[in-house]
Amino acid sequence: MTTQQQPTTAPDRFIRRLRRAMSGQPLSLRSVAKQAGISPGYLSRLLSGERGLPDDDATITKLERILEIPRGELFDAAARPDATTKTFLKKEQARPLMRTLEPLNEADMAKVLDMAQKLAAKYHPDEK
Repeated sequence: MTTQQQPTTAPDRFIRRLRRAMSGQPLSLRSVAKQAGISPGYLSRLLSGERGLPDDDATITKLERILEIPRGELFDAAARPDATTKTFLKKEQARPLMRTLEPLNEADMAKVLDMAQKLAAKYHPDEK
């Protein structure tokens, strides 16, 4: 007897974010799918929770661009690291920094994030 694997679904948070972005766009599902290089059927099943996340990061990046979702937001909703996160984690001080920040509560983390954004804008004003 063979066991049939049940299809995995994308995380709810990812699906909700993708649906919200789709509803705010004048683009059709077919148009978004074509631009992202996926089939309309796959996108429809993804939105209905019948399919899992795209295997490749490029598709998620394309969906963010097409639907004007801020860079990295769909990756965060998918609990998957984007290219920027992967690059950051290669830095020597990234992991010690994360361990230092781990005990902070949400309010403290918001303060750290705000300060990091201000430093990034100050020292790298031309980058987003």
